[in-house]
Amino acid sequence: MVPFSVALSSSVYRCIEWKETFRIALVFAIFHAAMAAIGWGIGYSIKGLFYDMKVPVALLILFFIALRLFIDSRRNNRQLRIIISGDTRILFSFGLVTSINTALLSIGVGMLYSGFLPFTGLVFGTVFILIILGIRIGKLGMMNLGWIAEVLGALGLSIAGIFILLQYLKLV
Repeated sequence: MVPFSVALSSSVYRCIEWKETFRIALVFAIFHAAMAAIGWGIGYSIKGLFYDMKVPVALLILFFIALRLFIDSRRNNRQLRIIISGDTRILFSFGLVTSINTALLSIGVGMLYSGFLPFTGLVFGTVFILIILGIRIGKLGMMNLGWIAEVLGALGLSIAGIFILLQYLKLV
C-alpha cells in the first residue's frame, strides 16, 4: 500500500500522463518484485536455523511491518510521498526505498512458504496495478486516501498475521 500512497499523492500535485504512469508502475513493480525475491531467498535459506520458531519469527516480522505502516500513515505528510518521475535517479530511489518493507515481509514469507515464482509474480502484478490505480485516483483529487491506504495495508497484514497465528496454534 505504500507504493499506492506515493502514487496517489504524486498525481494530486502534478499531472502525470499515461506514458509516465506506466514507467512509474514498471519501475516500482520491478523493485518490489526484486526485493520480494531477495527477501524470500533470505527467509527460505534461514528457515532451518529457526526450525520450530519459524512461524513466530515470521509473525513478528509481519506485525512489525504492520505497525510501521500504521505509524508511517499517521506521521508522513503528503510532500514526503511525491515522486518526481522525470528524474530517473529519484524515481529509482523511491522504488528502492518503498520496496524495503517488501523485502522484510518477504523474509517471513520465505520462512513459511516455498512458492517463489507465484509470490514474486503476485508482488509484481499487485504493485503495478496499485501504482496505476493510485495515479488515476489521485488525478481525481482524492489526496486523503494515501494515509487510509497505508492504514488498510497495516490492517490487512495484521489480519493475515492473526490468521497465520491461529493456524500455527491449530485453532483454525
